[in-house]
Amino acid sequence: MRPLFFFSLIILTAFTLQGCSGGLFSSKGPVTLTEAWATDNTLRTPESVVFDRERNVLYVSNINQTSKDRNDGDGFISRLSPNGDIEQLYWVSGLNDPKGMALHNNILYVADMDEIVAIATQTGAVLARHKADKAQMLNDVTVDDAGNVYVSDSRQGAIYLFRNGRVSHWLDTKRERPNGLLYDNNRLIVASFNSGLVRFLDTERKEFTDWTDKIPSADGIVRVGADGYLVSNWNGEIYYVNNAGKNWKVLDTKNKKINAADIYYSEEQGLLYVPTFYDNRVVAYRLTF
Repeated sequence: MRPLFFFSLIILTAFTLQGCSGGLFSSKGPVTLTEAWATDNTLRTPESVVFDRERNVLYVSNINQTSKDRNDGDGFISRLSPNGDIEQLYWVSGLNDPKGMALHNNILYVADMDEIVAIATQTGAVLARHKADKAQMLNDVTVDDAGNVYVSDSRQGAIYLFRNGRVSHWLDTKRERPNGLLYDNNRLIVASFNSGLVRFLDTERKEFTDWTDKIPSADGIVRVGADGYLVSNWNGEIYYVNNAGKNWKVLDTKNKKINAADIYYSEEQGLLYVPTFYDNRVVAYRLTF
């Protein structure tokens, strides 16, 4: 009986350790998401959301009908109250397929097919449309501390840079299809839509460093607190990733056919905003650490 006892003890110990490290028996992640509110479904293929803390409003990009000729002009930006009421459905109109957005110095930068559109947040006026040469599907947007605007091109496999009034083809990511971008701690975090890799990118050396993987259709990236990030899977999942690169799935709405596109986290309100794409809503989740 002794060999059997020791064998059983070893197996039990291994399972216990695996559970403590977030493995087989640890389904609970470091954060939990609880729905706080949801908009009605008058949005039209919402892809990205940004919170403007100065004006206490949310901006939502609406693709509407997908452009076939790039110039359907039916895309628009909506303006929402902090509790999800749609204040202006067509706050800015006349866009094509607006996707990712980022705020900097009262300017909302929007990725719109092959243009980076600059919008004044005070008035909603389109200030400029900056053409990205040979761009095929501009996707996410992030801005560094100096005001440099980085934009991913998920179809071409590239990252563009808007600086000093000019757009340049900044990086070829080769086989990767970069989607989500986040400037954080003097580096870019880049989520690949096709490979499920999320990596750090040194903006000076233009060199990648592995961080986390196995996040299919990786889309939006946000920092939450000092120790982690949330990354969305466009199909309808949210993953929490710690600084060391370990990830946990903390939300799954795939079976409900509710997507999770380019997310945004408001630390002041403790809310994660999730555009649901084909579900035509924005859903806010409260984070509990």
